[in-house]
Parts: sequence; structure tokens; C-alpha cells
Amino acid sequence: MEKKNSFFDTLSNGLGKVSVKLSGNIYINAIKDGMLAYMPFAFIASIFLIIAFFPIPAFTDFITNITGLETAVWQGKLALVNDASLGIGGLLVLLSISRSLADKLKINGMQVTLTAVVAFMLLVPFGSQESVKFIDVTYLGAQTIFLSILISIVTAKVYQFIDSKGIKIKMPAAVPPAVSAPFESIIPSFVVITIFWVLRLVIDALSGGSALAVFNSVLGMPLQAVGGSLPGVIIVKMFSQLLWFFGIHGDSIVNGVMTPIFQVLQDANKTVSMAGGVPTNIICQSFWDSFASIGIIGSIIAIVLIAKSKRYKEMKKIAGVPYIFNVGEPTLFGIPLMMNVIYFIPFILSNVASIVISYIAFALNLVPVCTGLAQVPWTTPLIISGYLTTGSIAGSILQIVCLIAVVLIWLPFVKVADNQLVKEEAEIELKNQTGETHKEVE
Repeated sequence: MEKKNSFFDTLSNGLGKVSVKLSGNIYINAIKDGMLAYMPFAFIASIFLIIAFFPIPAFTDFITNITGLETAVWQGKLALVNDASLGIGGLLVLLSISRSLADKLKINGMQVTLTAVVAFMLLVPFGSQESVKFIDVTYLGAQTIFLSILISIVTAKVYQFIDSKGIKIKMPAAVPPAVSAPFESIIPSFVVITIFWVLRLVIDALSGGSALAVFNSVLGMPLQAVGGSLPGVIIVKMFSQLLWFFGIHGDSIVNGVMTPIFQVLQDANKTVSMAGGVPTNIICQSFWDSFASIGIIGSIIAIVLIAKSKRYKEMKKIAGVPYIFNVGEPTLFGIPLMMNVIYFIPFILSNVASIVISYIAFALNLVPVCTGLAQVPWTTPLIISGYLTTGSIAGSILQIVCLIAVVLIWLPFVKVADNQLVKEEAEIELKNQTGETHKEVE
């Protein structure tokens, strides 16, 4: 008789197929690569912005006194790093995604990247003042990330199509590749640039606005509305955790799609904060990293509190320290949490609890919304990250509240699993003792 697949087997097989398609999608991988290349600059800029806008007035006054400069002046000097990095964030993402996608499509990376830059600039409105042309950096910043992604993909695909048809200026075989490659790229680059030039003319004729404004109204705003909503972030986190449960790296798949959305929302908060205003985007990159991911750590704390089995007592020695820095692999593989039916419910829902609690706290103004100034690495310990991202001790307190909540969710499930282990260990010990007795009698 053929054995029927269980619900978890069916779900695992289905998710496996989805993850293979998503993880193998060159466009998602290129976006992920591009955003990962962008991230170090976000962290570096955050360090300077944290110092410039440190949430303790006494510190600001101290720096003002020792420098002898007005507060706005020395803050502006520190903000130069932000202007030179995140201030051109859209352009950085364009460069990194274009190069990554060109490598994956096996086309000329240098020429595709340069072509994408020209296409991007064609859609950027130039200002003029007294016969001097200039580009407003607003059109180069992180708010253009969605547009940069689109331009990168279109440029690479059109270039690949033209190149694959062999429509190129062919140079003699004796000409070195370094010389022939630029000439061979003239026709593909010409086609790409012409397409975006015509698009620019159409936008100018129909709306008189910028491509950024048109794109954001058509696609950018809806993406932000969905990705920046409470139901949206809950669904995304549950999907990520579901993938993790079956041994699939959920974050690597989800982040490729969601990071651009979170980064745009983060940048909007940062801009408002630097202007002295109050940010309004509850969900952003800092929310995702520092509040939405408080979940699995509850399993380790629960084990520390109530575990009696030898296995779990050893596990807490191994997994406790790494989780101070949010490294959860020892927990995932050591307990194990993955493919462990006992832990399915808390594994999926504990993060949801931290998301809902945090969102309510921000929405009710019990905790200041993440300022966007500090985008700390995901390895930053809890409590510290809560303070830095919100600029308030209330952020740290909120993380503690979330910790307590997720621990309470994990406790009954850990108790059940631990009791089973205690029983199994007792049976093994009894069996060993019985075996030793038989040997002595013999």
C-alpha cells in the first residue's frame, strides 16, 4: 500500500519548488547582490549620523563646546558622509545591480553598467540657473532605488537581446578584446540609450514631471503601501519563517524582494529626522532588523529557564552566546528547530508577536518611530539596537517587552520537548545500566 504524504511533507515539497525558482531567479539574485553591496555604505553613514544627531542633548552641547562651532555647522560636516553615500544611494544600487546582472547574463559588465548610468541620467531632470545646469541629488538618492532596479534590468535584457543576435560591430580577430569590446557594444548601447531617450521625451510631453515621480506613482507607492503595511510585513515574515522551518534560507529569498522597499522607507525617515521633523514610517529597514526579527531567541531563553534534559543543558551553553549577536544557526540546527513539528507554531508565530507588539507601540506613540539615522548591522545586540534605531530608551524597553512575549510563547512548547528528552534520556540510561548488569553476570 502506497504511503500518503503528510501535510508537512506536501508543504515542504511545495515550498522547496518555490524556493528553488526564487533562489535561482537571476533578477532576484541580482537585486539581492546589489542591495548587499549597498548595505556597508548604509552602516558607515549611520555611524556619522548617530554622532551628528546623538539623542542626548548633553553630548551635542559637549561637541559644540569643544569644537567651537555652531551645532548645525559640525553636524553638517559629519553629514557629508551621508551625502556622499546614501545621498546617491539610487545610483550606487544602479551600478551594483547592473554589474551583477551583466555577470549573470554573461555580457559585457563594464559596458552594461556604463550604459545603465547613461539611461538613468536620461530620466533625471536637469535643473538650470543662470546658464548653469545641475542635477538635484534628490534624484540620485535612495528614493530612486525602485527606478534604478527597473533601469538595470531593462538595460541588461535589451543589451543581451541585441548581443545574442550578433548585431554588433565586429572587429578583426587580431584586435585585442580590450579594444574590440567597446566597439562591439556600440549598437546594443545605442539601442538602450535610444529607448530611454524616447521614454524621457514621452514623459516630458505627457506629464512634464520626472521619471521618478511617474514611476513612484505607478509602482513605487503601491509597493511601499503593501510592503510598509502591518499585514504585508506579517505575511512576509511568516513566509520567511516557513521556509526556514523546512531548511531553506528564508531571509536570503525574502530580503531580495523586500530590502529595496524597506530602504526607501528608511531613507524617508532619515530625511525627516535630519530636518528636525518626526518620521512616520513605522515599518522600515530598522523595524525589520531590530524589532520584527525577535522570535527564535525566545527558544533559547526558555531552554535556559526550564530545561532539565542533558541535551538542552548543553545546548544553552553553545547557543546562548551567539544569540547575543543574533546568530541563530546553533539554535536552528542544534535543538533542532527546523523540521521539528513540536516547534512549528512558535517558530512561525513568535516573530509575528514581536511585529504586532512593536507596531502597536509605535502607532500609539509609546515609542518613537525609528529615526532612519541609525541603520545598525543585524548582529547588533538587542537593547543596544533598540536605543540606537529609535534614539530613545523606550526602544530598548520595547525590545525587552517583545523578548518576554516570545519567551512566554516558547515556554510551553519547550516544556513538552524537554519532557520528551528527559524521558528518552532516562530510558537510554536504564538500558545502558541493564546492559552493564548483564555483562557483570556473564
